[in-house]
Amino acid sequence: MTIIQNAKAFLFKKGFDFDKPDITLQLFHPQLQVFFAVNGIFFNNRESKIRDTFLKGQLLIWQLCWCWLSFPIFIATLYISNTLVYLLYQSTIATQDEHMVRPFMFPLWLPADDPHRTPNYEIFFLLEVILIFVVLCTFVLYVYILFHLLLHYYNLMDIILIAFGELFDDLDESVATRPPEDPRRQEVQAKLNRRMGQIARWHHSVFESVETISSVYGPALVYQTMFSSVVICLIAFQVAEQLSEGKFDYLFGVLGVGACMQLWIPCYIGTLLRNKGFSLGDRCFYSGWHGTQLGRLLRRDFVIFIQRSQEPLAIKFTALPHLQLETFSSIMSSAYSYFNMLRQYN
Repeated sequence: MTIIQNAKAFLFKKGFDFDKPDITLQLFHPQLQVFFAVNGIFFNNRESKIRDTFLKGQLLIWQLCWCWLSFPIFIATLYISNTLVYLLYQSTIATQDEHMVRPFMFPLWLPADDPHRTPNYEIFFLLEVILIFVVLCTFVLYVYILFHLLLHYYNLMDIILIAFGELFDDLDESVATRPPEDPRRQEVQAKLNRRMGQIARWHHSVFESVETISSVYGPALVYQTMFSSVVICLIAFQVAEQLSEGKFDYLFGVLGVGACMQLWIPCYIGTLLRNKGFSLGDRCFYSGWHGTQLGRLLRRDFVIFIQRSQEPLAIKFTALPHLQLETFSSIMSSAYSYFNMLRQYN
């Protein structure tokens, strides 16, 4: 029970001092020794509503990241421990049977040799263990960093929504009727320009960052979307073949869930980003400009922002479909078609 409580306290950061006078993102996310700077967001500004929203969003990212990392580590541990336990059972408890063969973590076949004989078995078993650790250290961390960054900028768009709600707060709207050279009107105009400029910079940084992520992760995402349908098809075929023999291969079943999740995660976050990007334009239009005379001072800024927000916010790369749930549905449909073709051929 203590282990569960400690894990829960770690995941929800119950020991983290949210009232600390000097909080940085590096302290909040110690698993990444990188400071993802966000212009204009200060952790220690206790008067701002943005601070609580930002920290809640970062806490959610922290929890989701550890949940994702725990899942593939669990799968890898399950594969290795299951094989080792079965080997121990064969060598100590099981009666010797001429049909009993030593298990592999992944099924293996050689055209002109027996993979289960010594030293073939030892060599291929070691290679499969190395393969698992390579996948953990590369592909799993790649997915983790990808959705960490995307969720970070999704959280930033939530902050933009809050900023629109505070755009006209604590400003004297009577100055809108004064001449442009009036000092009081110029002062209010300067405050409005600063607030709207901050919103525009945040919005531009989101588009810029998603484009950068697309250029860096684009090649890997192309291969991920191209081959995911084949991988999912082969895993499902292996499970179906075992079921036809009256057995359930739970290891491949868990692996199939992981293969679907690694594709679903970026597609789902891509859909969230797209919808949130469109909602920014709606929030700008319904920000209350029509209920105050100050709205006329930002008329041109609103038009430009709404036009900019109509451009879909998506992860784009050459030969890569937009990462959205529609893409995930299409790939799963292709995997099912390949699966049916293999079953009929078999």
